[in-house]
Amino acid sequence: MLVITYELNDSEKEKTYPSANDFVAAQLKEVPDLPDYYHVVRATIDGKEVDLADKTISGLFN
Repeated sequence: MLVITYELNDSEKEKTYPSANDFVAAQLKEVPDLPDYYHVVRATIDGKEVDLADKTISGLFN
């Protein structure tokens, strides 16, 4: 399970995907689930935090 915590309008929101592949598929749609510029507070895959050099949705995708 992929859990993404991101900032939107000075508050934290959370989006969950069954797998990282589901996140990638959602971002490849004509209108992605999450804009590339959203700031990622934290992302975890199966409970393990992902270390991001670029803390944006785009950085997580890449």
